[in-house]
Amino acid sequence: MDRDQRRSCRNARFNLLQETWIERLAFGPTPLQDRLIQLWLGIFPVNWRQTGQPEHLVSQIETIRRHLNGSYADLLSAMVVDRAVLHSLNGFRNRRGNPNENLGRELLELFSLGEGHYDEADVIAAARALTGYRVTKGGKVRLVPRFHDDGAKTILGRTERFDAPGLVAWLCEQPATPRHITARLWLQLVGPLPSQARLASIAGAWQQQNLAIPWLVLTLLQSDEASASIRQGAMVRDPIDLVIASLALLGSRHPDALAAARIHLGRMGQAAFEPPSVKGWPVNQEWLNLRWLEARRRGLLALLADEEVWLSRALPAQLGTGLTPIAPVALALPASAGRDSLAQLFIDPVWQLK
Repeated sequence: MDRDQRRSCRNARFNLLQETWIERLAFGPTPLQDRLIQLWLGIFPVNWRQTGQPEHLVSQIETIRRHLNGSYADLLSAMVVDRAVLHSLNGFRNRRGNPNENLGRELLELFSLGEGHYDEADVIAAARALTGYRVTKGGKVRLVPRFHDDGAKTILGRTERFDAPGLVAWLCEQPATPRHITARLWLQLVGPLPSQARLASIAGAWQQQNLAIPWLVLTLLQSDEASASIRQGAMVRDPIDLVIASLALLGSRHPDALAAARIHLGRMGQAAFEPPSVKGWPVNQEWLNLRWLEARRRGLLALLADEEVWLSRALPAQLGTGLTPIAPVALALPASAGRDSLAQLFIDPVWQLK
């Protein structure tokens, strides 16, 4: 098999991974759990083009799934030695005597403390703590002692022989970590950030809960601000949220529907497993530009225009009022569930809102 054939085969495998993930998000068997996983894939973003194998991303998904009911400290510990994350952030090039700072920097800036709460010496020391991880012949990630720097390191004022678990535990003791992660989840689950005092209050309470992930997610979703955001239609759906809601309503799992969803998500700016940077995807109102909004309209109408997709539909008896956070502009709900009414709903500005 020549290089072009290998590239074509790899692309086909990742296309299948993307379509399988879109189908799971829309139809299950655990759609709510999978949508939470998608949220965390935005916190720990890995672009499939950097991994080489779809199995690495499948493994990352399952690792996140295992930690959804646990603590953020345990999830973070798992992510810094996750094969997909290590590939993405040059973790396998990080070795004693020649530390690669990429993973250490993103750990401090994005996954824990946030900007302004560390200095360059902390980045270098964190990189040293994360040295030595390699992949075994069986495909498992393990620490290889001869590549690991086991010397003393000073990080955020503490000096000890930090390794990856010890570093993560120390970072999770810092008040900046729950504040930063609370803010990142707030943007995705609630809307525009509240006052610093409000964030600090929730983050402090979360730290007292040992950074339990279910506690934080439930607290944010049940907050007064989240209720107000829904009433006011203040949150813009991510493209993935928009497409899976549309697919679920249409009720089609036809291969044409999944392929169209995959292709049009790329045009909308959020192809599955293709974050634009280590910071993940845009959030909320960052999605509001003309090119992406037009791509949304065209993508949803393309789903309705495909005859195979339409023939495989499984629509509800009618389009109910609970489909949108506020009343649509151009369609009175409830309405009969037909092609025209779905088209009206899909292009209505309110369908873009959470």
